[in-house]
Amino acid sequence: MTDNSYADSCPRCLAGPSTPTNGIASGGSLTAAYRCGACRHIWTCTWAIVPGRQLPPPPAIEEAA
Repeated sequence: MTDNSYADSCPRCLAGPSTPTNGIASGGSLTAAYRCGACRHIWTCTWAIVPGRQLPPPPAIEEAA
């Protein structure tokens, strides 16, 4: 992703904004996964999908196994 759609700040060190590494859209919501560039913390955040905003790519199959 090149824009800041669905960007979030790290809950551990407050660095940000971080863009989602991937996400799963279901119905009208998006569960996005993040990795902090500063402290490497991993977290998720759920968003309401906003029409016109770029969605992050879905997780790769090998990541889910």
